[in-house]
Amino acid sequence: MKLKAWFMLVRPFTLIAPFMAVIFGVILQLSAYNQLNIFLNNFIQILFAALALSSAQAVGQIMNQIEDVEIDKVNGKSYRPIASGEISIESAQIVAWIFAIFSILVGFSINIYYGSFIVIFILAGILYNTEPFRLKKRLWLNTGSLAISRGLLPLPAAWSIFGNVADKTPWLLGTVMAIWVLAWQNTKDINDIEGDKKFGIMTPVVYHGLKNLSIIIAFLSFASFLLLAFYLVTGLLSINMVTLFLLCIPTLWMLYKLFKMDFSATTLENNELWAAFYLTLAGFYIIAAASYLIEPYITLFS
Repeated sequence: MKLKAWFMLVRPFTLIAPFMAVIFGVILQLSAYNQLNIFLNNFIQILFAALALSSAQAVGQIMNQIEDVEIDKVNGKSYRPIASGEISIESAQIVAWIFAIFSILVGFSINIYYGSFIVIFILAGILYNTEPFRLKKRLWLNTGSLAISRGLLPLPAAWSIFGNVADKTPWLLGTVMAIWVLAWQNTKDINDIEGDKKFGIMTPVVYHGLKNLSIIIAFLSFASFLLLAFYLVTGLLSINMVTLFLLCIPTLWMLYKLFKMDFSATTLENNELWAAFYLTLAGFYIIAAASYLIEPYITLFS
């Protein structure tokens, strides 16, 4: 049980997207540079880079639980190891430091750009969770800061490992994902309204109410794909990226569930829309990379 508590402390399901961001972000970058042949030769380095980004996110997840012990209790999240008393705050702080140091050391061992991105990700967790900043309690700055750290920046970070960080492709794709994350990151707060209200955490769902927020989420979802279409029509992004419109399918399913108010808790910790959010976010990286991988075969059979 103690081992499970340590495992749950880092909220492993939330680490899937950053891990995929590096693995498939590197594949995307190498494919764009026609250098995919070096992927396997550098796989250990890429794997450690992925673990570093996931560890940086784990730092934020641990900090969130350290700062929100009483909120978690009100919200019925006694399954979280700090709220349940299985892990002490002091022990969790030590683990957070270990993850942070690991992330930074690995990041800068790769190059100064990737190391700098890792530092930014860790700082984002600090700004979000701790006073006097505590962006978590500030309306739309909370979700907006997460849209930057979890939507905009992971792909440029992955791109910087072997590519030129100034290339436009990762940043343009990042803006599309940032708007999508701005919409759907709100799903994490749907089950936390009672505790957030009590402790003055002004999340969008607390301020707007779920019905009005659903309309905002739908608008932002549409805006993200509209921006993608603009990039494709203007030639700013390769036409390969048209495959990202496949993600309209899970997005529409999520909107259907949201407007029907037909979603329930999952064994993964939060509600099923939250789970779909993280899986679809990972899908952005996977599909973007796959679009380049299958291009030679499309050309061959066309």
